[in-house]
Amino acid sequence: MKNLKGKTAVITGAAMGMGKSLASTLLKEGCHVALVDVNEGALDKTLGELKDRGPSKGYICDISDRKAVYELAGTIEGDLGAVSLLINNAGIVGAGSVMEMPDETIEKIISINLTAQFWTTRAFLPSIIKQPEGHIVNFASAGGILAIPWISAYCASKFGVVGFTDALRQEMKKQKFNIGVTMVCPNTVNTGMFQGSKMVAGTAMLTPEGVTMKVLRAIKKNRPMVAVPSVPVRFLTPLTKVLLPINAMDWLNKTLGMWEANDTWKGR
Repeated sequence: MKNLKGKTAVITGAAMGMGKSLASTLLKEGCHVALVDVNEGALDKTLGELKDRGPSKGYICDISDRKAVYELAGTIEGDLGAVSLLINNAGIVGAGSVMEMPDETIEKIISINLTAQFWTTRAFLPSIIKQPEGHIVNFASAGGILAIPWISAYCASKFGVVGFTDALRQEMKKQKFNIGVTMVCPNTVNTGMFQGSKMVAGTAMLTPEGVTMKVLRAIKKNRPMVAVPSVPVRFLTPLTKVLLPINAMDWLNKTLGMWEANDTWKGR
């Protein structure tokens, strides 16, 4: 999608963090932006900050509610027109051992981070298919490529997003739809989700704005993956997992501090 001007974009988890940054950038590109979030107070605040940057509208929706998402699609299309761009950004995290984490927390993480992407994709894809071109962006994580202790549900959900996005991209090609599909795998982004966590040796906290610009380029150039930082996430981690025995990989993760990274997690 080289030209985004006039296109309608839907962003989930748009009230703060990455979603807010993406909404601001797409408005600058000339998009009509539907900001979807469950946090009404934060969404209203963001809409107030963005009101002079372009046509935007907020929608309160629990995206883990399948029926609510399907109804939302019709509402957005009626308000802003046919959708060309869907960004599945919404996500949550919780830290703790498998036995310590409440059942409800595990279910909620999987539902919002992974299952909801099926509902939003199924809800908006019929509209996107009808456009001359379209794009779907699914936020995964570096934790969807390399799992570490204490965030097992989060990692499982993000591994699922990687698999879902790989399959979806191939389905679009097989059916000859002019729809790009991109998965985004950043390391820790400074949005508050991982507040209190320790940075792993050799890594640095990412900014939402920095990741947003890479996502924007991927949409315009139809790139299948955004990995941040690129070399460690896209190449070194997958290669190391292939070359090293599993026990050696576990030792490496422990040595680099990954085992303790989320011992002090507080998050939001």
